[in-house]
Amino acid sequence: TEDGLTLSGRLWGSGDAGIVLAHMYPADQESWGATAQRLAGEGYLVLTFDFRGYGDSEGSKDIEHIGRDTFASLIAIANAGASRIVMCGASMGGTASLLTADVSQMLSRLQVTGVVTLSAPVAFRGLSAAEAVPRLMMPVLLIAAEDDVGADGARELRRLSGDKAAIEIVPGDDHGTDLLEGAQADRVWGLLKGFVDENLPVSGR
Repeated sequence: TEDGLTLSGRLWGSGDAGIVLAHMYPADQESWGATAQRLAGEGYLVLTFDFRGYGDSEGSKDIEHIGRDTFASLIAIANAGASRIVMCGASMGGTASLLTADVSQMLSRLQVTGVVTLSAPVAFRGLSAAEAVPRLMMPVLLIAAEDDVGADGARELRRLSGDKAAIEIVPGDDHGTDLLEGAQADRVWGLLKGFVDENLPVSGR
């Protein structure tokens, strides 16, 4: 990270179409394992990682600074061969992914082609995407469950985007990566896969 921490991460798959998966609170990168494996099987290069203070990563759980971790992960997957990247984050990981997508717009060598969030709040424990979201120029998909607090976050993020972001509210109360394991798992996977297929096509397919 730019402030000198080393994070633990795992690469799945290969290719130049990359997806960074950022975990929710209080989970770690293992919560993305099944989805990472599935996306790698579809031809994507996928990176999961532990935020600072989680899993085997260095540092303490300073949530207000985890945007530095998603940015470090963006650089890492680019160094591993990804030339086009989608950021995907669950809950606080989604908030941090929105921040990194905004920063990426100032870097010509990194092309973030879209952002997906699962139950992301606008702000969480000192971390806020309120200023970043209105500046985003790439496609954004906000997914949340109707009976979960994530639905309020998704609606507010869409408002901040100037109603440019796409929003999908599904039944139930699953939060973050639990959306990919609960009653709406097939629908949420379809939404995620459809977004990356459209905004991050795999070369040669």
